Amino acid sequence: MSIASAAVNYKIPSSTLQRYVQKKQRDENFVVEKHLGRFRTVFTMEQEAEIVSYLTAMEAKLFGMTIFDLREIAFQLAEKNNIDHPFKETAAGLDWAYGFMKRNPSLSLRTPEATSAARAMGFNKVVVANFFKLLEETITNNEITPDRIYNCDETGFTVNPKAQSKIIAKKGRRQVGAITSAERGQTVTAEICFSAAGVFVPPMLIFPRVRMQNEFEIGLPPSAFAVSHESGWMTKELFVVWFKKFIAFSGASHSRKVLLLFDGHSTHTKNLELIDLARENGVILLCFPPHCSHKLQPGDVSFMKPLMTYYADETRKFLRTNPGKVVTIRQIAPLFGAAFIRAATTSTALNGFKKTGIWPLDPNIFTDIDFMPSTTTDIEILESSTSNNDEELPTPVPGSSTSSSFGEKTLQEIMPIPKVQAQSAPRASRKRGATAILTLSPYRQSLQETEDSKKAKQEKKLQRESKLKHQAKEKCRKSSRKL
Repeated sequence: MSIASAAVNYKIPSSTLQRYVQKKQRDENFVVEKHLGRFRTVFTMEQEAEIVSYLTAMEAKLFGMTIFDLREIAFQLAEKNNIDHPFKETAAGLDWAYGFMKRNPSLSLRTPEATSAARAMGFNKVVVANFFKLLEETITNNEITPDRIYNCDETGFTVNPKAQSKIIAKKGRRQVGAITSAERGQTVTAEICFSAAGVFVPPMLIFPRVRMQNEFEIGLPPSAFAVSHESGWMTKELFVVWFKKFIAFSGASHSRKVLLLFDGHSTHTKNLELIDLARENGVILLCFPPHCSHKLQPGDVSFMKPLMTYYADETRKFLRTNPGKVVTIRQIAPLFGAAFIRAATTSTALNGFKKTGIWPLDPNIFTDIDFMPSTTTDIEILESSTSNNDEELPTPVPGSSTSSSFGEKTLQEIMPIPKVQAQSAPRASRKRGATAILTLSPYRQSLQETEDSKKAKQEKKLQRESKLKHQAKEKCRKSSRKL
């Protein structure tokens, strides 16, 4: 019976019946056996559920579909499986697409966040499991408490904030602008560090100047300091300068060891002076796996975004309260200081460590959905091997022939989920990075050997160049004598 007929027969408003029908359809356990009303959907509920599963699988692998992609797939499914449809040209209509979205409220239109291919493939179960294994062993063996677990990271600031907050404007305006200090600006690097107990280490700012000026430190948070370098970026020497301050702040010693987590930047991992200083003062250096900091690093997960948002707010306040003036490199310190004080809250630090599973320690914090982007490739990871030789049953792919409710042509045949062909082994010319405890003797020894090898090659190169210069001078002398 249609909704209109039921409303007449039982004297119930049709809008009331429609509301209750929609409420029932939203229940996952409810299956409509008969179509209500005179309009019919192109696909059955089972087929639409399969399309939903396919769309979510594609999004989880970072190959999300647009509304137009959905319309094209719907048209091809109906055409190739001889399903009656009202679609025209080569795609389903917008009415069908938005109706499909309404019938499946688990889906929504979202703006995707850009994720590099290296990050998508690098964050996989093997490397994450190795990291948590090292982390758990380090915390257990050294009896480390949350007040002795720190994470440090670098970020850059310019006179123009990276992000702009939304502003109120009149409807219909094609373009809305906001005043900025300049089109481009020099970068000032900030070193940020906080603990799993919510304590923030005083930050360090690196200004792109050859000589340091005292006014660069005006407006910084208490105990924070600034240094200068012609590039404005972090270097091995400057990181050692910050690390000495960190040792004094954390109170690290051999009887009270401190764990410091950071990414695999060369200023951290290729720094012999840093490793020796850490070994002497009881600091354990643990490096995150490559291309995993967006998921594993507490600073990236919880702190950097609010810091940038507050910095943009402070910059906008300065421009509004100082008409005619612009933000220069001399105003970055007070603007950064105000933003840092607003962002450096205990809850932000605690949430960062909790969401990454570092503290409280939770190796199972990430689910299979988090690792789905890495399944796009079949490249073998040689960092570890599994002891279980039992073959795992293959997981059915959404829209495959084994699980499809469509006829001849399935979703996988029309638009297969992308997958890279397996490679037997990575190229030998490139070394694959891995998570490691830098303060252990094997890592330091290998780094020392690498440094010695570089020095030996450099010395040979200099000797060869000096020899060629000497030969060139001798030829010039002989030719001048002949003349």
